[in-house]
Amino acid sequence: MSDSATTEQGGQGAQDAHLKLVIIRHGQTPGNAERRYVGSRDDQPLSEEGRAQARQAAAFPDVGLVYVSSLRRTQETASIMFPNARQEVVPGIQEMDFGNFTGRNADEMADDADYRAWVDSWCGDPCPNGESKAQFNERVCTSMLAFLQDAAARGERNLHLVAHGGTLMAFLDRHGDGRCRWYEWNAENCHGYRLKMQLDGDDLAVTQIERF
Repeated sequence: MSDSATTEQGGQGAQDAHLKLVIIRHGQTPGNAERRYVGSRDDQPLSEEGRAQARQAAAFPDVGLVYVSSLRRTQETASIMFPNARQEVVPGIQEMDFGNFTGRNADEMADDADYRAWVDSWCGDPCPNGESKAQFNERVCTSMLAFLQDAAARGERNLHLVAHGGTLMAFLDRHGDGRCRWYEWNAENCHGYRLKMQLDGDDLAVTQIERF
């Protein structure tokens, strides 16, 4: 697959662009393996299993530019899956800020009243000293729209992004086709989606979704 960033000659402008986006969840981290809340505050590297997942996943040797979050787990994954690509950080798309829950798992917080209240809210309330799901969704979707607009303005039409499970869920919960609930948009490590989109100013429509 060789969807390197290209410029359409004499094509559509940035205000009316057809875009393709391959969006991938990073490889496994040690915290993922232990089912811990590994959010934006916990800049973990890939585990050995995570590096193996990236090596076994589809490679993109012909892609010259890959977008990543500010967290090293996306950058390490991109280095393996996109071995010849320059990396560019997209601000604001990092994983949710889990606040006081960061680095802990459900078993360890079974008797934590704040955690139980958060779970009872379907994880919608703000994490203590962290984000709510609504705040996280707004951050990610605002940042993704700005990223896509900037890329379109530079003439890019085929984009590749290594991000986080939460990034995928937040973006597709708002812009997907409604086939899934929020959590069902999650992807396994080093898997994700191929999307086709229509961007018209601030209006973004996802017109095709393929999970891989």
